[in-house]
Amino acid sequence: MADASERLARLLGLVPYLTRNPGTGIATTANVFGITPAQLIDDLELLFVSGRPGHMPDDLIEANWEGDRIYVANADEVSVPVRLSSREARALLIALDYLAEVDDVEPATIARVRAKVSAAAALSPAGGAVDVRVPERPAALQAALAQARARGEGLALDYYVAARDELTHRLVTPKRLRLAGAWYLDAWCHTSGGPRTFAVSAIRGFASAPVPEVPAGAAAGAGGPRDEGLGVALTFAPEAAWLADELETTAVDYDAAGPGTVRAQLRVHSREWLTRLLLAHGRHVLAVEPPGLAADAARIAAQAAGRVD
Repeated sequence: MADASERLARLLGLVPYLTRNPGTGIATTANVFGITPAQLIDDLELLFVSGRPGHMPDDLIEANWEGDRIYVANADEVSVPVRLSSREARALLIALDYLAEVDDVEPATIARVRAKVSAAAALSPAGGAVDVRVPERPAALQAALAQARARGEGLALDYYVAARDELTHRLVTPKRLRLAGAWYLDAWCHTSGGPRTFAVSAIRGFASAPVPEVPAGAAAGAGGPRDEGLGVALTFAPEAAWLADELETTAVDYDAAGPGTVRAQLRVHSREWLTRLLLAHGRHVLAVEPPGLAADAARIAAQAAGRVD
């Protein structure tokens, strides 16, 4: 269904484009619409059976592309570019308002683009207004990052790890602040010896501090060479489904093992951390993949219960 909808939208844009640009080459047109020449030919062949109800020869769109040049005719009804729907326009307005909140964009630029989108979709100013609320930018931390970079220093963080109920102390070389539903700090952690992502909400304190050089060939944060860790999948019972929101997951599947269950995929850089997680929440963990990763937690739990010789 998605492919059919995308193709219909492309055809509705293709005819006005070719009507306004007669004789455009096949390769050029395919590049404009982000498709291959073979896909474009397939679309043009579909136009032969498209047109007004009745499907008589005079009702159908004419398309000719001999000699690598494309011409269309008898397409007056669809020769006008498709307008943005109200829903599409509002989605763009939301994106603009979101961008204004999270990036340093000139307000005047946002206002101009906003007005053009509203006009294109015939939205009234009131009707186009959308209240977008994003997590407040951590201005103090952002200022500390800028100051640390100016001094050639890093940051000393007091970072709370909820999984261990522990306040840790980290020395990091920051890379960037990133918004992904909540604010995160990507950095090279000298304390852990690798790239890490820190939830800003869990940072209890920070200060500029001298840091050693980031190891050669390593990157300060996501996007560069890094220890990818071990891929793990944990399936949680409904009582522990909230853990999928607390962990740094790479994929989440809901109702994977029944209503309310959650299968969370993540990268684990410490077997000890995984063991502690399983010991704390094991009664609500329905499955661990690979299965052998649960062995350490099971052994420690058995020892604690006095069942191991």
